[in-house]
Amino acid sequence: MHLRQDIQPVGNIFFYGQRISLPETAGVYAFWWIGSKEELLASNRHIVLKGPGERPVDVTYGDWWPKELLYPCLYVGKSTNIKKRFSLHIKRGSPGRLHVPLQGNKKAKPATSSCQLRFGIEHVFPYEADPLSVIYAKVGFSFNTNFHSNAIAERFFEEDKLVGLWRPWFNIDSER
Repeated sequence: MHLRQDIQPVGNIFFYGQRISLPETAGVYAFWWIGSKEELLASNRHIVLKGPGERPVDVTYGDWWPKELLYPCLYVGKSTNIKKRFSLHIKRGSPGRLHVPLQGNKKAKPATSSCQLRFGIEHVFPYEADPLSVIYAKVGFSFNTNFHSNAIAERFFEEDKLVGLWRPWFNIDSER
């Protein structure tokens, strides 16, 4: 696991409230729950995804993280620009909720295809009026941009390996 272990609270990544202090280079990244694990496990841990043939598939987010992790991992991804991808996940220019919770824990249509972290937080905390405050205070971020030889392939394999090892909740999707 080569991802940097210096997990920064998301709220600390901004300089002067506007600029994001992250590199504009390719890498692999992770979002972590750095708040109370009990609070996370008391959240809405059910989501109904569309499975094969549009059939509903009920998924329960479990307490299945490896014990050696300091924090539960929420999402692992890769990008050609860490700074830009971080911004797309947070959508900090959009206050309030972006996703209205659906009846029966059905998965709402995400605002964009690249805001998995924001969508996931809004799903597990369906009554939170200010999800950005939760993200800033209780979600951490780490990344690795050290991929030299065969970088595209290495980032792909690293992301895949970390998803399998860390079992992040928001990386789960149904078969299409």
